[in-house]
This record gives sequence, C-alpha cells and structure tokens, in this order.
Amino acid sequence: MATLSQTNQFQSWTLTPEEFLQGGLLTILQKQVIQNQIASVATQKINLTFTPAQPLEYAQQEAHLRGQIDALSYLLTLSEQAEFQLSGQRPLDL
Repeated sequence: MATLSQTNQFQSWTLTPEEFLQGGLLTILQKQVIQNQIASVATQKINLTFTPAQPLEYAQQEAHLRGQIDALSYLLTLSEQAEFQLSGQRPLDL
C-alpha cells in the first residue's frame, strides 16, 4: 500500500512496482484528451513567429511549449509501458 514518503521536502509516495504501474495507466478517453492537448500545443509551437528584436521571448515561448509537449508525451509513454508490463509480456523492471 502506498505510504507518504519522508525522504525529501516535496510530497511523494512510496509505491510498490505494481502500484506504480497501476497508477500510470490511463483510460482511452484520458489518452485522447492528452493527445489533443499535444496537438494543440504543437500547433501553437509551429505558429510561433520569430521577431529579431525579441529573440529571447521567442526562445522562452518555444521552450515552454516544448516542455508541455514533452510532459504530456511522457504521460502517454508511461501508460503504454505500464500496459505492456501488466499484460505479462515482460517482467516489472522499475
């Protein structure tokens, strides 16, 4: 059973490998919503306009959008890996 971890200053939980996998599973609808968010953010990213007078602002906006895409993609990957491992096709290797 998950227990509150006291190992750092941020709230975190100590999970068994099975709990970690179960917690990473997303429903089909959740995956669809996340994929829609990725598409929306990617559209924003490709529509950024570079202004030579404000190169830092462009770089910050681009990095912010890239970070959103990476974080959302990570959630989808985590769920895919959990599904694969829970399907019995490979052992838990957390």
